[in-house]
Amino acid sequence: MGMELGLPDLNKLCIPRRRSSSAAGKKEQHLAESSKPPISMLEAAVVLMAIANSVSDVESFCNCELKKYENTHKRKNPPTTAATKKPPRKKRARQSKFPSIPEMPAAMRDRIVEMGGYEINLVIQKQLQDTDLNKNLGRLSLPQKKLLFDFATEEERRLLSQQENKNKKGLNVVIMDHVLEERNICLKKWKIGSGDVYCLMTQWNAFVKERGLKSGDHIQLWSFRKDDENEGGFRLCFAMVKLIHGCD
Repeated sequence: MGMELGLPDLNKLCIPRRRSSSAAGKKEQHLAESSKPPISMLEAAVVLMAIANSVSDVESFCNCELKKYENTHKRKNPPTTAATKKPPRKKRARQSKFPSIPEMPAAMRDRIVEMGGYEINLVIQKQLQDTDLNKNLGRLSLPQKKLLFDFATEEERRLLSQQENKNKKGLNVVIMDHVLEERNICLKKWKIGSGDVYCLMTQWNAFVKERGLKSGDHIQLWSFRKDDENEGGFRLCFAMVKLIHGCD
């Protein structure tokens, strides 16, 4: 531009004086301010540049002032009261897979054969979850898509899909535990989400309590059939094996 910028004469700058409480002081101030011409934009820019140059490190100065402001106006966290505290989450069973798929214990297989059982197949090997042991739900869930063997016949599937007094019909089956004791239990089937789920229920809560089943336990459920004239020639049965995880 070829134009040199020089610092203006600070004596000519118009700096407002502190207002006086008296009327005479106000009049004197008004006359003093009106007698001095205001500085131009160019002069104001020069003054600001001179102030900036007087600070050795403008960025550090600004950051320091900003931190002071933030510390002064930092929002304090409200005290936590008993009403605002969230209840502790219930510890869920650690998800794990059993390292192998063991064969049915020989004593259990011998007992099944002794009572006339046949078609012995492994249905599922799973880790029990909180939902399987919830007393309000009272059922062991067996998602059909996770079964190693679908035990139900076409006739049994048809029966389980029927409604009875707005509830799904159930099928009375037998379940044998790992100490070779038998009990009757009810089998039902529901549509949950996009898949079908078999459920063992009615006597499930008592079974859990008596056999000391806990969330996180690994179990096997086997199916077999035995002749029974009262059930149309044969009856669907289950046998449950409680596994011991050697890695835990």
